[in-house]
Amino acid sequence: MSRSLHIAGRATADVEEIFNWLAARTISGAISWYFAFDRAVNQLRDDPEQFAGAAESAALGRDLRQVLFKTRRGRRYRIIFAFDAHTVTVLRVRGPGQPPIRRRDLPAS
Repeated sequence: MSRSLHIAGRATADVEEIFNWLAARTISGAISWYFAFDRAVNQLRDDPEQFAGAAESAALGRDLRQVLFKTRRGRRYRIIFAFDAHTVTVLRVRGPGQPPIRRRDLPAS
């Protein structure tokens, strides 16, 4: 069952920030990253249960999951999301070297 997808404002800002950072270095790399991000989002919308819990889940007291995806050069990124029976909500997107998310990094629930 495919659920509706919601990308929180902070996650949208994360995507824009990562894309712009990559584009300043190589536009083809930024485009490639965006396509990898899009593929990962489509996977999680179709079957969010298949993905592991995010490391921050217990500390934040929320059932958060993560999708890992990487670039051609092997840099690993995380999409942190929550879901229910009808909706998948992308909460944050994290790049290499970024610290784990904290409560204040999440939209109010």
